[in-house]
Parts: sequence; structure tokens; C-alpha cells
Amino acid sequence: MKKIFKAGWVILALGAVLAIVGAAFNGVKAVEFNGFKVQTVKKDTAITKTYAKKEFECIEFVNGSGYFVPMELEIKQGQDYSVSYSGSSRFEPKIDYQNGTLKVARGQEMHGFSFDLNNYRSKIDSKLIITVPENVKLSFVKVNGNYNNIKLEKLNIATLELEANSSEKLSLNEVTTERTDIDMNTDEVTLTNSKLNNGELSLVADLVVSGGELTNINVKVDSEGRVYYKDGLVLNGGGTQLADEVYGYESDDDNDADNDSDYADNSEPNAELDADTITIKGKYEIKNNTGVTRIMNATVQGYRLTNKHGKNNLHDQQQTNGGTLEENADQADVLTLSSQTGENTVK
Repeated sequence: MKKIFKAGWVILALGAVLAIVGAAFNGVKAVEFNGFKVQTVKKDTAITKTYAKKEFECIEFVNGSGYFVPMELEIKQGQDYSVSYSGSSRFEPKIDYQNGTLKVARGQEMHGFSFDLNNYRSKIDSKLIITVPENVKLSFVKVNGNYNNIKLEKLNIATLELEANSSEKLSLNEVTTERTDIDMNTDEVTLTNSKLNNGELSLVADLVVSGGELTNINVKVDSEGRVYYKDGLVLNGGGTQLADEVYGYESDDDNDADNDSDYADNSEPNAELDADTITIKGKYEIKNNTGVTRIMNATVQGYRLTNKHGKNNLHDQQQTNGGTLEENADQADVLTLSSQTGENTVK
């Protein structure tokens, strides 16, 4: 009862604040708190804008500004250097050029709270497009912040850094990197005919990789994301690790057999990987502790399947309660599938 009483006072206090703010702004209006400053939310209009054309070799998004403003982002090969924006006038990005770096600050930045009583938030779709000429190699591309979609196409980048806590989709098409750091919490990540080198993909997402090559890339997919490797993809060094969590508890390689058996009995596989028509170079390992890993039509010299309590299927060899199966495992190019209680299958 005391908690309900306190909650009632909080609601009354909040109502009083809103009433005072509304009176100060001549009635009930949408207002924002920019720090301790109260200001009205201005209605926006749709705009289209092309910014001054300048050469640049780096692209950097300034962290924080307009972080939660929905926007499509596209960086691609074009006929010339260009930056264009279409969408909400309220959240137009700020564009600046500094010593060969294109700097982008995301729209209007608000700190604190917003009471948007009349739903003045933008309903206008916004999109930022950046183009660079063919045969231009970008030294550095750093993108952070939340977007509806991020698309990179036909780019050559020395260092690529992408980070987003909540976005819908990331797609890379014919992108080449020398160093790669991608950390995304999104619905889906799609890589098509891209060559990513030296780094990490840390994802809370479904991952689809078609063609291209991942060289010395460590892929880590958390939560219940699924992975699809296909269409001639080359995996050269690095490795893939799928989710290590079952109902909030970490699965550890050193857990005893009883704990692993409990996981197997009480949970569905929490992550899956399917690979069809891929090539393995060097030693490559896929770890999938409680999920199902399926490999078909792979070009590789040898296999090693290891499972603590689950199933191994290596062509015509089978195990139903853990163990290790090998086929030409002493060769240079070997694919290892590791599991605790899941299922490894090679066809």
C-alpha cells in the first residue's frame, strides 16, 4: 500500500510539472528538455540538401549527436565525392570537412527528457548518402549510432569501424578492408562478395555471408542469431563462435557432464550455423556449444568434429553421445567443429 501511495505522489508531481511547462508555453505543447532548458518541439518539414563538394579520405560520425534519430545511411562508390541528405529538417546532420576527414554530426542533439505530447516527432523518412569516386581508397571509416539501415557498397577501406546498439540491417556489398571492427546489435547483417581482413565481427544478429572472403576475422554471434555461409565464401584464418548462453547462464567448456546434460535436456539449440559451398584455408574452427552446425559441399582437405555429449555426423561416420571424429585431420586445411551438447554434421 505504501508503494502505491508513493507512486501516486510521483504521478501527481509529474502532472504538476507538465501543467507548469504547458502554462509557460501558452498551453499544452510538445516540449523538450535540453539540459535544464525547456524548449518547444518545432514541427519539421521534408528537405533535400546537397552539401559542398570536397575531397576526403576519411569518414567519421561524431558520437552522440542525434543518436536515436531514425535514418538510412548509405556510403557507396559514385562518379564523384558527394554528400546529400533528404528527410526531416529538424534532424538534418551537420557536415564538416577537417584535414581530409568528412565529419558528420547526427542532427539535433537533446539531453535529458522529452515530453512530446502532440507527437511532434518526425514521421519523415530520412536518408544520408555519401559517395566516393571509383578507385579511391578510404583510409578510415568510423560509423556509430543507431540507424534504420546501414549500407556500404563498392568501397575500398583501410580501416573500417562500425558500431550500433540498435539498428535494423547492415549490408556490405563488394567492400574490401584491411582492418575490420564491426560491433552491431541489429536484426540482420549481410555481407555479399566482400573481402574483410584482420579483425572481428561481434554481432547480436542473423549473419548471412555470400561469396567473398573473411581473412583472419573472428566472428562472434550472440543471443539466438543464426549464421549462413554460402556461395563460394572463403574462410581463411580466424574462426566463428556462436552464442554461449542458455537461458541467461554461460556455458563453459570446463562445466561438468551433469550441467551439460541438464542443458541438453531442458533447452532447444540456441544457435545454428549452415554452410553450403564454402572453401576453408588453413585451420578454421566453428564453435557452437548447444546448437546445430551443418556443413555441405565444402572445399577443404580435412575435418575434425568434437562433441562433449551431443551428436557428430561426418559423412558415413556417426556418434550419438559425444566423442571425436576425424578425416584427414593432419592436412594443412582443416575445418574443426566443436560442440558441447549440440550437433555437428558434415555432408
